[in-house]
Amino acid sequence: MSRTCDYCKGLISGKGYQGRPWPNTPPANYCCFGCLSLGEADLASLKQPSNHSWKLDGFSIRLGVSLFIIGQSMIFGLGINLHDDTPRTVKLIVHGIILAATLVVVALLGWPLFRNTLSELSRKRITVELLFILTLVGAMAASLQSFISGSGPIYFEVVSVLLVVYSLGKAIGARSRAAALASSRQWAKELATSRLVDSNGRTRNIPVSEVQIGDRVEVHPGESFSVDGVIREGTGFVSEAAVRGEPFAVVRRQGDQILAGTISYDALFRVEATKPGKERQIDRLLNAVEEAKSKPLSVQSIADRLTAIFLPILLILAGGTFAYWTSVAGWQTGTFRSMSVLLVACPCALGLATPIVLWSALGRLAERGIVVQSGDVIERLATADSVLFDKTGTLTEDRYALTDLVTTEKGVKRQELLSWLGAVQQKSDHPVARPFAELITGSDVNVLSFQTFSGRGVRAIIRDASGEQHEVKIGRPEWLDEKGEILFQLESQLLHREGHKIAFSLDGAVAGLAVLTERLRDSASDTLESLQRMQIPFEVLTGDRTERAEALGLQHSLGNLLPEEKQSHIQRLIDKGRHPIMIGDGVNDAAALKTAHVSFAMASGTDIALGSSDAVMYTTDLRVIPWAMALSREAMRVVRRNIFRATAYNILGVSLAACGMLHPITAALLMVFSSLLVAWSSVRIGVPANFDHCFAPPIPVAKARFDLGLTLKMFLHMAAFFGQAWMAVRMLELTGTAANLVILGFTICGGILSLLWSNQKEIGHDLDMSFGMISLGNFGMLLGWWADNSFQPFQNLGTCECVEAMHRGVFKPWMWLLMLMFSNLAMLFAARRPHPNLRYHRFAMFTGGNVGMVLGMFAGGWLASRIVTDQIQTGALLSFTGMTLGMIIGMWLLTRITQESILWMLSLRRIPGWLRTADSASAEFLDTTGLPK
Repeated sequence: MSRTCDYCKGLISGKGYQGRPWPNTPPANYCCFGCLSLGEADLASLKQPSNHSWKLDGFSIRLGVSLFIIGQSMIFGLGINLHDDTPRTVKLIVHGIILAATLVVVALLGWPLFRNTLSELSRKRITVELLFILTLVGAMAASLQSFISGSGPIYFEVVSVLLVVYSLGKAIGARSRAAALASSRQWAKELATSRLVDSNGRTRNIPVSEVQIGDRVEVHPGESFSVDGVIREGTGFVSEAAVRGEPFAVVRRQGDQILAGTISYDALFRVEATKPGKERQIDRLLNAVEEAKSKPLSVQSIADRLTAIFLPILLILAGGTFAYWTSVAGWQTGTFRSMSVLLVACPCALGLATPIVLWSALGRLAERGIVVQSGDVIERLATADSVLFDKTGTLTEDRYALTDLVTTEKGVKRQELLSWLGAVQQKSDHPVARPFAELITGSDVNVLSFQTFSGRGVRAIIRDASGEQHEVKIGRPEWLDEKGEILFQLESQLLHREGHKIAFSLDGAVAGLAVLTERLRDSASDTLESLQRMQIPFEVLTGDRTERAEALGLQHSLGNLLPEEKQSHIQRLIDKGRHPIMIGDGVNDAAALKTAHVSFAMASGTDIALGSSDAVMYTTDLRVIPWAMALSREAMRVVRRNIFRATAYNILGVSLAACGMLHPITAALLMVFSSLLVAWSSVRIGVPANFDHCFAPPIPVAKARFDLGLTLKMFLHMAAFFGQAWMAVRMLELTGTAANLVILGFTICGGILSLLWSNQKEIGHDLDMSFGMISLGNFGMLLGWWADNSFQPFQNLGTCECVEAMHRGVFKPWMWLLMLMFSNLAMLFAARRPHPNLRYHRFAMFTGGNVGMVLGMFAGGWLASRIVTDQIQTGALLSFTGMTLGMIIGMWLLTRITQESILWMLSLRRIPGWLRTADSASAEFLDTTGLPK
């Protein structure tokens, strides 16, 4: 069961954080430490209210005091550090003051951190906060040792700054999430009160929950209607954009229906409530939005899993950084380097990458009248590549237009007959009856009885102004005139014959014939044109005749479809790899809506259609369909871009920090900046209503779903590049700036290549194998090179040790053995694309290709050793480059030569049986292991 944060109301991934218990209140649950700090501060202010008319929450006060303290501490520290001749006594006094100030900051900001960490440890959980505390303790210990001994660096003020920056960054992230979720709740707050009109005409403000059916509510110009109801007084312009998506102001007058959320522009209205105050359409809409926010995108679970994987990796990297720098420069340096690694790494950015985008997109859709059932609808909508429409009630209005009417009566008698028809049809709720209801004139007529005949029509007895009674029947022509003789004569008088024909009779005699036609919604043409410009194919599926749909200007129409035929058509599209959207409103659309990749139901549709759909349209403006597709595509691109940025930032930041190139304060500031960047880019998503320039193609399904296996392979290649850099530094005995530049260069280039490799839609097999050689193959080659040198620095200008050993008659196998092992692992387990299914290719790759890699590596190393140089680094670089190129070229050539040789022998019918057996065995091995062939 999903849980939501008690502060920002976002979804809690994992176990979350738990607050402290309050009297008569269970502990609150939070999604992060920032929400914990702010939420507990808010709870404290509620449980212990201030007597002042204004108040600040406890966290803000603690943060403000801490900022003041560190400002003074940094001034004192700067004054001491600028003068080397400061007397020891003065230094002791000043550093003692800074220590006392640091302890105050630790008490103000560190104590909540310590308390929460102890709580999480009691629940057997290791968090980033625990690792941060360990480094803070280490920094304090190192500074105390220097303070007591009188020698060495002292970093008391650094501890204070880190606590402030870290707490500030977490609070900013929490407030960003809360702000992204607050829009719908703010809308609800604006409609939470009503101005009730009592029986004496006086008004008073009451909570909207107290409004009952029949109460009258007053709305002033510029205010929102807070209830669903009927206008009883007032006429003026209103905006229904929030509830119907209609961008233009419309006139509403006495007797018109009005929905809560509509805004009065220029008139005072009095509305009679038709629903209780908490059962409004807007309440259903807001509840649906909140429920959708609690059902995240599938890519969010991937991001959560990446975050969970990230923490142990971060712990290992921080521990390795501490161990390395402790061995090189002492434990104080190791402590600060590992602190930088922990601070710059920002799993928060990964955690924020998806949910804020989802919440923002759901809010944008709700603003234009689309309420989705779950967050993954955004993801599926981004991959949609075709649109299918129902005709009646979806593309057309839910009422008919009376386009032609002929009668057997003329003049006044005709007007009287039409008025009688209108009076009878007023008694019916059928869509066909509505156009006739507008025919009533001023004649006095009473409908004495009214009877409906299902599938045929209606019969009524009326009394006219003179008191005479008449029988009026309205319905299908064949029901009123079985022979059709009179109707044939009337039909010949029609000017407009296409449409639904309705006949009517008076006192048993056929009296006339009417033609009703459907009218396209005003937005239908613009919607179809937008889809054409976006190059999105569309079709109209209707149970009506194809000719009627085409007469309305609806091309690509399929008519006379039964409900199961609509469903079958959609299923055929899905079987072909398409991802269709279906928009409908009726019972006959339910099966199609359920089958479609994404489905929309009109809010005016049947309950079964609404229950079968993924989203409900509370607007009749169909232009929101292409707009919603563009918005969803933009949202998913922002999600992927955020994850890419967060991953790239963490790789680069951790590399710089591990190399000692980031001060802990700089690392903490970068962490805050990365979270802010992700939050800022997430809340800015949106597509303008006039989005003719937004023709981005659909997101490929594989990318929308986010391939975790491919992501882990990408991280494996990145780790291989980092490992190469680390071994190169140790083998060449590089230190200082040179070592940092080598590690940084390998990490950045390897990270960029790995990201490009994983994000390319298509990549050639040869290029895929070559990348594996450069990453994992070179990692194995360097590891073997180092092993051949007994894990000692280079002694022979960096040339290939196994090549030089052969000249002396000594066999050193580790370099080529480990190169082969890691290269084959890359081809088997870390390939970007499946191996091409060419006959005997697998056998050629794992035989001739391996021989080619060994020969090419030796040849490249030998050629590089022929170049005379006095620099060990230059020699090593030449050997490394030569062996890498030789390895790749040798693999290409021998794989192709082996494969072509096999095919040549096959053409001569001389291929040995053992070769067939070996190729079949390799295919069987790949099948049983599930590896790509």
